Amino acid sequence: MIIIENLKKIYRMGDVEVNALDGVTLDIAKGEFLGIMGASGSGKTTLLHMLGLLDEPTSGKITIDGVDVGRLNDYEKTQFRLYKLGYVFQDYALVPDLTVMENVSLPAMLRLDRTEEQTHAGSFEVLQKIGLCDRRDHLPRELSGGQQQRVSIARAMVNKPDILFADEPCANLDSENSRLVLDLFKEINEEFHQTIVMVSHEDWHKDYFHRIIRLKDGKIISDGSNGQSA
Repeated sequence: MIIIENLKKIYRMGDVEVNALDGVTLDIAKGEFLGIMGASGSGKTTLLHMLGLLDEPTSGKITIDGVDVGRLNDYEKTQFRLYKLGYVFQDYALVPDLTVMENVSLPAMLRLDRTEEQTHAGSFEVLQKIGLCDRRDHLPRELSGGQQQRVSIARAMVNKPDILFADEPCANLDSENSRLVLDLFKEINEEFHQTIVMVSHEDWHKDYFHRIIRLKDGKIISDGSNGQSA
């Protein structure tokens, strides 16, 4: 589903060049729950942003579902993200003045192939899935951190994306709520065969992943199932 070839990202800070990604080559299969792990500054979030078309690599190639995404123009990338990709961020990124239902509905409302009735039905269905239908008319500030992150997951899933990207989704949660969120990811992965690519620095999260790649200084230093190097 995702083919990454010799991906590089160089940031320039004055006269200094920082190799955030230094020749990453990787394949990600459909239905895989992949964990990207490593120390702070290893390139985890940079790689996720490249794969999610939120930033552009300096060089290299990314192919998603047969599409060379580097050849897409800005409009085509926007449409690709809208129809194919979903995102969950560590800070939830909910719109504070919109209700839970309205937040979840936002991505579906942007699609031209959805009626208002379809958007509402799809949003209600995904809120049922995460167990927050009774909170659909509440504002984000009226929810706990764990509930807000579950709403963020619902919003990411409402368009039924091919790939779900999650950037440290448990970073602001305690252990109990982190486990609830990860259990939800696992359930989504197993029930819908959902491809999930998740960045994490918490070692115990590895128990949820099918496969883990570990980065250091922008390079893959290990790649294996359940944290075991291949």
